[in-house]
Amino acid sequence: MGNVLTRREFLKVGSAGLGFGFTASALRAQESKETVKPLRCGFIGVGGRGTALLRNVLQFQDVEIVAICDITPPNLQRALDLVEKARGKRPDAWGDGPYDYRNLLRRDYLDCLVIATPCNWHSIMYVEALNADMHFYGEKPLAITARGVKWIQTTREQHPEVVVQIGFQWGANRARAHVIRRVQEGAIGELIEGRFHRYNRWGSLGRWLDDRRLSGDWMLEQAVHEFNLMWWVTQTHPLAAYTVGRAHVVAPDNPKRDVTDFYTTILEYPAGLIVHYAHGWINPPGFTGMSTRFIGTKGALDVLGNYLQLRGQKEPLKGEGPGGDTREHLRNFFDAVRAGEPKMVYCGIENGVAASYVGLLIRKALDEKRRVTFEEMLNDPQDLPPLPAA
Repeated sequence: MGNVLTRREFLKVGSAGLGFGFTASALRAQESKETVKPLRCGFIGVGGRGTALLRNVLQFQDVEIVAICDITPPNLQRALDLVEKARGKRPDAWGDGPYDYRNLLRRDYLDCLVIATPCNWHSIMYVEALNADMHFYGEKPLAITARGVKWIQTTREQHPEVVVQIGFQWGANRARAHVIRRVQEGAIGELIEGRFHRYNRWGSLGRWLDDRRLSGDWMLEQAVHEFNLMWWVTQTHPLAAYTVGRAHVVAPDNPKRDVTDFYTTILEYPAGLIVHYAHGWINPPGFTGMSTRFIGTKGALDVLGNYLQLRGQKEPLKGEGPGGDTREHLRNFFDAVRAGEPKMVYCGIENGVAASYVGLLIRKALDEKRRVTFEEMLNDPQDLPPLPAA
């Protein structure tokens, strides 16, 4: 019974284990007693994901949407209409060309931005936002080349005061933060194995998501969510990866679709930890689903399930604390902007770096059909993604 963890011991988590959630709540409670000046927010990219983020932000009465940029006219008009209907005032609009977003970076009336564009634009937009000292919530991945990640890291070092939240919304769940903290304190012993998969329904999402030059492929556009969970638990990068997979299964007659339909990888971590990850779009009904689990010498962790299961103990130990997803992740970002505290965010640039590096490592191993080390991935000469001429 030496592995049994009592409920009292399990709940012994300080404020560091629960993140800044209570600090932010206290901040808002204090401000509610005073006159709060709304934060003025701009949006760059209001397609599917950007519109979902916009709808969430419109729930916050202390945030005004004052400017929107999107080069697709129907997207831009829909977003402008949504804000006008909800708030009675139409935001400023830009969208005449691919670099029109720079107009928002020049607006001195903006406090922050939400950026939700195709992945090939992330590195340049995030670098330019940092250089403009503009706080931003940016969708994942951080970048789709190692050079892009390094560019952002270097720029970040020059602008440490900018608040940046990367869109890993699973990081907003405080019950999840609680169980992960317990694992890091040794609750399930030494980590031996990770059992991860994401099996999407059979199909193709189309649009820019089918173009590897724009999305970076699924291990960057989508799977970085899981890779951020791996980083959150282990706080270390993998040493190497070996990956196999296939393309042209879901839509074999579409020559423009060059993303990977299925791949599986083995990630080698320090101290002997091995993580298996499988990801794909070739699953009929009943064969979809996810797994985000770590196995240790004393028990196991279900990361998305927010619980531990210990050897010798029948009932799982569930995480304590409020839940959270996209809305709470955005709320955390705005609270950090208002507080002027970059370290307050749940998933900052370091999360984006770590998760993107895993995706890049897996992609390189897949393309080169061999075991690839982390150092080889870091030194990959692949250039920044091609963009239209300014």
